[in-house]
Amino acid sequence: MCCNLERNENGSYRVKISANATKTVAELRRPLEQLMNGKKVNHCSLTPLVLQLLFSKDGIMLMKSLQQEMGTYILFDRQNLTVRIFGPEKKVALTEQKLIASLLALHDKEQTDIRLRGGAMPYDLMKKVVEKFGPDLHVLKETFPEAEFMLNTRRHVISFSGKKDLRLQVEQMIRDFVRSVGVNGSIKRYEDDNIACPICLCEVEDCYQLEACGHKFCQSCLVEQLESAMRGRDGFPVGCAHEGCGMHIWLTDLKSLLPCEKLEDLFRASLSAFVASSGGTYRFCPSPDCPSVYHVASGMVGDLFVCGACYAETCTRCHVEYHPFVSCEKYKELKEDPDMSLKEWCKGKEHVRNCPVCGYTIEKVDGCNHIECRCGKHICWVCLEVFMSGDDCYAHLRSVHPATL
Repeated sequence: MCCNLERNENGSYRVKISANATKTVAELRRPLEQLMNGKKVNHCSLTPLVLQLLFSKDGIMLMKSLQQEMGTYILFDRQNLTVRIFGPEKKVALTEQKLIASLLALHDKEQTDIRLRGGAMPYDLMKKVVEKFGPDLHVLKETFPEAEFMLNTRRHVISFSGKKDLRLQVEQMIRDFVRSVGVNGSIKRYEDDNIACPICLCEVEDCYQLEACGHKFCQSCLVEQLESAMRGRDGFPVGCAHEGCGMHIWLTDLKSLLPCEKLEDLFRASLSAFVASSGGTYRFCPSPDCPSVYHVASGMVGDLFVCGACYAETCTRCHVEYHPFVSCEKYKELKEDPDMSLKEWCKGKEHVRNCPVCGYTIEKVDGCNHIECRCGKHICWVCLEVFMSGDDCYAHLRSVHPATL
């Protein structure tokens, strides 16, 4: 038996196990597959909002530094927001602890952006914010000394970082200010406020006009339409709900209507909907929680798909691990019965038998009829009777099968 690590053309690797018996390969393959599956990180504090940090530059640097420090590998599934850690068991457990603690600490320092334009916001909202809170936002800094603030005048965004409960207070304060601006009459509103929303059929409230077609909706109705598409996976591609329109909703509108974490959820749901509606033309990589998609083979022979995310090698016809030189049907039989090829090899061979105690396949090439199996039992090759010692077996051969000695 031997194991080789082979490098593929795309930079991935393949572990090749060679042995005389299929059973030996299967026994070695099981622990190897367990190692390759890794450990899925499950912790009640790792909410989707916390895991979203792994999309950020800080989150990526955190994973890289932990991998280098601990000698493990961290795989982040961007589609399902799950994390797996690969490596020795003790190092995996320690990496998991450090990752959870570091992510929660990073979440406390997370930067949040509050947009000051888009939708039904007044065109001069940023000017009003500067008049209210100062060009350096000193009023907010004095009110919330534990938070950090920055005003991006080019993007019309207030950025701040601090603990979760503090962020909620800041958001509420700015939201109240925006409402007060609208009450005082400086918010730019649409002249036709009495139009009906095409979704709820009631008078439009908090009006939002789509960029592509100009149709107007309640902002909450548009958000509900997008969230409904995410939940049901049957509302894609998302389009204008106005009768006879159906024009796709632009990315500009999606960014204005949804926060970053919800936008990522929408993109993942859209990809899942595309795969589901392809009629089997496309499939997700079969590795656990892998977001990659591949084209399914249309003929009788599958091609090799090497995943760019997890580097797993998949047959594009039967969707299991790639099996060169073996048909999909034959490989399925081998998967169901790993010893099938060994059984076929044993057929008709008088010099090949199975140990009556442990079932191990024994090939006798030469020598006497006393056989010692790897399980420690001594066997008479003529009648397969089992003995506890070699002396007992030889005594049996002399008395029962003297002609075979």
